[in-house]
Formats: sequence, C-alpha cells, structure tokens
Amino acid sequence: MEFIYTSPLGLADLEVWEVGTQDCWPGAIFGPGVRDMYILHYVHDGQGTYEQGGRAFRVGPGELFLIVPDAVHAYRPDAAMPWSYSWIGFNGSFAARFIEQAGFTEMLPVKQADPDRPVEPLFRDMMGCRDLPAKELLLTGLLYRLLGMLAVPDETVPLRANVGVHVRQAVAFMNARYMERIGLADIASHVGLDEKYVCRLFQQSLSMSPYRYLTEIRMRKACRLLRRQLPGIAEIARSVGYQDPLLFSRMFKKTLGLSPSAYREQSRRQSV
Repeated sequence: MEFIYTSPLGLADLEVWEVGTQDCWPGAIFGPGVRDMYILHYVHDGQGTYEQGGRAFRVGPGELFLIVPDAVHAYRPDAAMPWSYSWIGFNGSFAARFIEQAGFTEMLPVKQADPDRPVEPLFRDMMGCRDLPAKELLLTGLLYRLLGMLAVPDETVPLRANVGVHVRQAVAFMNARYMERIGLADIASHVGLDEKYVCRLFQQSLSMSPYRYLTEIRMRKACRLLRRQLPGIAEIARSVGYQDPLLFSRMFKKTLGLSPSAYREQSRRQSV
C-alpha cells in the first residue's frame, strides 16, 4: 500500500486530501463505516464488491466507485480474485457538482471508464507526485483533469452554433439539475426571464418547448443507465427526476417507442 497525504492549501472549490494505491488481500475489508470526504476508487485488476445505501455493486477492472461524505458504506475484495485499486480523496464546494457532471449519482455510485478516454494513467501520475514540490497543486490539477475525462457530454442534446445565450443558460441549468423536480418556473427564474418568453425562445431556437427538451435530456441519461445493466427501473426513474416509476416508464416508451425493460434487454443482446 502507498499513500500520499497532503497539506491543505485552503482551496475552497476543490482540494485533494489524500491519494493512494493498494494490492488487496482477500481479507482487506472496510466497513460498514463513513468517511468525511469524497473518495473515488479506480480498479486496475481483480474484482470486489461495494455496498452503499443497502445496494451491492460488483466492481471489476476499468470501473470506478465513489464514496460520498457521511454515507454508510462497505467494500471488500473478491476472495478468489482480490482487486488492486487506486484512489483519490477530495472535498470542496464544487465537489458535488463535479461528481454529478462526471456521471455519478446516489443511486449509481459505480461507473465504467470510457476506453476512448482512459483515466488509469492519471491515477498512475498521481502517485508520481509524492516527492514533487507543490504536489498539492499538481494533484488538484490531475483531479480536475480526471473529472473532466469522466464527464459525459455525449448524453446532452447538441445545440446549434446560433442558439442564443439565454437558451444556452437554460440548457446548462437543465443538464445540471435534471435529476431534481424542476419545472418551467425554475428554468425561467434561473435565466431571469418571463416563462412565456423562455418558451418562445426555445420554440424559435430548438423548435420544441423547454419541457420537451428537459424530457429528452432525462431520457438520454436513462438510456445510459439502462445500458449499464446495474440499477433497477425505479432507481433509474429517481436518478433522472421521476419519483413515480410508472410515469417514467410511460414517458420513456412515448419517447423511444419501447419500455425501459425492453430497451435494457435490447442493449444486452447487442453487447453480447
């Protein structure tokens, strides 16, 4: 096991607290317990199980799992193929927002790294900062880069170049808050415009209402979660802003032409 502990610099937005790497033995079990920071693990080899919120996730090579502050969790290596992983612990006023942009949610704290945007070299680089001057700043820079590599812009609805600033602000708001119960009043308040005027701008720029655009964002996010095969339909519904799984299923079928379970099965067959 290797650790790098840091000396706080007072970076309020995002600050690295510790970095480490470990080749685990089968009995290297943590928890149940809580931590006071975000800790993002990347699994290099082997298998293990991560438990949070009463749910258990199998995690293997190329996947990441996130520990959030004050949440009860536990994790343990597989007995036959214990994992080796690296991690980075951090906090800051922007940490929760960046984590959401990176694709992690309370319902889905596990993520497969995109092979086209590999993050393993970044974890290797972090351990190389141990004896470097100003390692805290270097590690924070690597953390920003890591979260940027994990961000999922491919799930956002693309905008044409001529879309105005107010519509872009509204779209950014929806992409950041789609998992919450937001409506037209919230969107209009965010951009500082009248609700009817916001609707007019969306129709002129995108030929659809703000509600339709928000629904498309939510459905794209839901498709990604369904392709991952991990959470249940109800959990996915809540993760994309629907407290009622039946309403989510109706909206999904209306938008994509098949039910969430059928979409998941179709994705599973295509990936075999």
